[in-house]
Amino acid sequence: MAGADTIVSRARSLRLRERLLFMVHLLASAQFAVALIAFLAVAGLLATVLPQVPVPIRDSPVAIDLWVETKKDTFGPLTEFMQRVGLFNIVRTWWFLGGLGLLAVSICVYIADRLVATWRNVSQPRERLPDSFFERAANRITLATPADAGAEGSSAQLERTLRRRRFSVRSFAAGDTTYVFADRFAWAEFGNFVSHLALVLFLVGGLVSQLGGFTAALLIAEGTASPVFAVSHPDQMQVEVIDAVATFGEDGLPQDYRSELVIYQGGAEVARGVTTVNGPLKYNGYRFHQAGYFGEGVALRVIDVGSNSTVYREALALEGLSVAPVVIVQDASGRTLLDDVIVPTDYIEETPGALITVPGTSRTFWVGTTRDEADSWNLIVYEGSEGGDGFLVPAGEARTADGLTWTFPEATGLPSIVTAGIPGDSERSLVMLSETPEGIPFVTVLGPVDGRALTLYPDQPVRVGDKEYRFEGRREFGGIEVRKDPGVNFIWAAAGLLLAGLLVTFYVPRLRLWARVRPEETVIAGTAERGGVFQTEAKALERELGRSRVDGQGGETDV
Repeated sequence: MAGADTIVSRARSLRLRERLLFMVHLLASAQFAVALIAFLAVAGLLATVLPQVPVPIRDSPVAIDLWVETKKDTFGPLTEFMQRVGLFNIVRTWWFLGGLGLLAVSICVYIADRLVATWRNVSQPRERLPDSFFERAANRITLATPADAGAEGSSAQLERTLRRRRFSVRSFAAGDTTYVFADRFAWAEFGNFVSHLALVLFLVGGLVSQLGGFTAALLIAEGTASPVFAVSHPDQMQVEVIDAVATFGEDGLPQDYRSELVIYQGGAEVARGVTTVNGPLKYNGYRFHQAGYFGEGVALRVIDVGSNSTVYREALALEGLSVAPVVIVQDASGRTLLDDVIVPTDYIEETPGALITVPGTSRTFWVGTTRDEADSWNLIVYEGSEGGDGFLVPAGEARTADGLTWTFPEATGLPSIVTAGIPGDSERSLVMLSETPEGIPFVTVLGPVDGRALTLYPDQPVRVGDKEYRFEGRREFGGIEVRKDPGVNFIWAAAGLLLAGLLVTFYVPRLRLWARVRPEETVIAGTAERGGVFQTEAKALERELGRSRVDGQGGETDV
């Protein structure tokens, strides 16, 4: 029985060894690596073609579920399946990351499998070859030996010339024949391995970035701070924008964005500095990049008068536009009574407009904007708050009615936002920013007070009931991208190694030469890592030795 157990144990050991050898050969196979690369390429193509979960919500399962719901109109019943297999978040799926890891292992096994043979070829090259090699080598030349030099003198001259051309040279005498071996840039054979190592580092860097990286996009108003992580994060940081600056050229295109930042952690200031697009502020492995700039913002504050406490304080980014007409009104003498942008505060059904009183008169008009069938803007004018007969003024034209000439140069857009949270009678409010003809900014708020538009000027609070509404001024916003990429060092190292490997492979090829020197002739044969290298070197040797070929042989095909 003991003998039977031993035989079974040996059989299992052999099967295990065979399986391990099979795995090693599979991983070292170039065909297997190509198949993995093709798989990853197809996955990358799918990640480009199919919509992917936005970065800001990747860590929120609830937000992801809501986002996936919006894709059912596009993919129908396939949506659930696509979500389960990870087609909406390909670069973070186990099968994509596993493919990257397997490719890295395959390249490592390939390197290890060939490294020993390459090391032996570099450190212990074959220095003596049989005479038949000098007769059959495709890369060879035959030079005449000078009558007064002999084999010994000719060999010494050849060795000096080869050393001058940066070859490592060794010679062997056999009777009246001298054999010479010359090797140049032997280490260049490792260039291929350096390139493969670079690929491994690229993959490792990508995996490390995916597993340990972090990215967050923040839009922060001047004078305010925003958390980087979720509230409960143990490494929570706050980013405060002290000043957001943008410079523009004469053509209106941005030339520079920058923000002065202060970073807080644990309630203490830990970093301060200026960030730009290409010059991020760095702290504890995180980079705070200037990713954008937004110049249209307002700061609003609401105070409870009874307790004198602030119940609302926000800096709002006015990312939308509300249509407002530019209106010029003149009397019969041509005197301009009104030249201003009319902020829409009163809607008739879906048409925005406002009730205005023309200065210098006691007449009240409702003025609004509408589009015609040609998609052009028109000014609508009704006299009186009750409506009645009115008239249209096409954009760029004027019309005279009842002693007043109405000119409608254009419709403009007022920076605006629909927001929630402003205390009052409505859950949602429309906030619009405009300027007086003198350039003084003011904010119009619709919603908090039912049936009334609040017009707020800087340092001129408006009290409604027990609430006091204040416009604290315009605000600029800095778009800050917070990024931590632990794989970036791997990527930089990989880029350097890949460049070095390619330079060595293409511009520093290894060249080995074997020479057989006899009294009547010198045969030089060799192998090169690139076609044409031997012929170039042969011509140089022929020129420097001052000898001519006797047989005209020599090809450009490597052996």
